[in-house]
Amino acid sequence: MANKKKTGGSKKRNHEPAAVRFGKDKKRGGGPKKRLNSSSSNLGDGTTRLNKFIAHAGVCSRREADELIQLGSITVNGKIITEMGYKVKNTDVVKHEGETLSHNELFYLAINKPKNFNSACDNPLKERTVGRLVNKATKYILSPVGKLDRDSTGILLLTNDNDLYLKLSNPKHEFEKIFQLELDKPLKQEDLEKITQGIRLPSGGWAKAESISYVKGNQHTIGVEIFNNKPKILAKIFDLLGYKIKKEDRVSFAGITKKNLSRGEYRRLSETEVTQLKMLG
Repeated sequence: MANKKKTGGSKKRNHEPAAVRFGKDKKRGGGPKKRLNSSSSNLGDGTTRLNKFIAHAGVCSRREADELIQLGSITVNGKIITEMGYKVKNTDVVKHEGETLSHNELFYLAINKPKNFNSACDNPLKERTVGRLVNKATKYILSPVGKLDRDSTGILLLTNDNDLYLKLSNPKHEFEKIFQLELDKPLKQEDLEKITQGIRLPSGGWAKAESISYVKGNQHTIGVEIFNNKPKILAKIFDLLGYKIKKEDRVSFAGITKKNLSRGEYRRLSETEVTQLKMLG
């Protein structure tokens, strides 16, 4: 993932049951709505670590930036810097292989993704994409964290923070996600219990839901809380038991919910929310 300008909780699991968190989304006309609250990225003493500066410029992750520094690929005001922990001022000229880097402001957005919209943000002018919906929120192209399929709906995080993107996109990194699913047929009680106990995957390993329940007694509609971060894991679990997911709505992602967001509406994350995301795992 790279920051580009446009051209044109921890594993704490004592949560309430998934079923009580669901509600119906309101639909609003007149195009996407936005509610942006401020999220300051001020650097206390006016300096920042060089590896962080490089990561925020969209070149790579912070860990990879350390490698670039060690290789002597970074200059500050014309001088090669190999010192780890080196700090730069806002007025310093930082270059990577001769190209001047800019310290981009970091953006963190949450959108309630509508159905039939692609999660992609790389082309903000393309119709029926999330990038088009948030086009006016920032001058930078954001990347979706935990992509949703075109037919899926619900909470989707967008950011140009490489470090956070890589962290939350890692299949090995576990954190809470809550979904409301509509199945093609009633979910049997015995299968519900199997999902909480664990399902063995053909590829090896196990997958299970932290909690699962019927929504308002409807056996077609299921509330699922899961920590597994592997792609399409819910579809795989239900497919193994002979069910197809007709509708998938993500209610919560890493503690960020779609509460008070109508379909297509987005908001900027608060500083507290950003801090909580960075503290996960």
